[in-house]
Amino acid sequence: MKATTVALGALLALSACGQNKVPAGQLNEAASLPPSLDFDKLGLRVLSTFVNRRQATTATLYGNDLARQAALGGTSAAQAGEVLALLTWRQQADPNWFGARIPGALQSLEVLRTEPRGTGRPAVTYHCFTGKDLTLRSDTLHQQERIAYLLAQKPAVLP
Repeated sequence: MKATTVALGALLALSACGQNKVPAGQLNEAASLPPSLDFDKLGLRVLSTFVNRRQATTATLYGNDLARQAALGGTSAAQAGEVLALLTWRQQADPNWFGARIPGALQSLEVLRTEPRGTGRPAVTYHCFTGKDLTLRSDTLHQQERIAYLLAQKPAVLP
């Protein structure tokens, strides 16, 4: 009996390991990042997510550990070494769940980095990439507003 239980447990464990692949047609290709962007190399973690129903967008804010600690501490002033990235997608209807909305086409990637400089305040660099191919946007009209917006975001705190 004990051998049967161990064999059954091993069989279940092995079969569970083989089911990590997403079935064909179930992967959301529209929301996928371009292969040229090696986003995992940045070492960022999810800080928060946003849904804007008026604009029909879904966004996820990522940050490194310094940005997370600064956001948790409630400081709106940037510290040297922070990295924030906001990915925004257009929403689309979920084909598997009536009435649900899921991320669709990639709309933009905003990246904010802070670098140390001689004075007390760090230098802030901001870049906005748009579209599926993430083309650098040269328009800097609302750049300061976006920097302030990104720095003001609070991370989601889970119990």
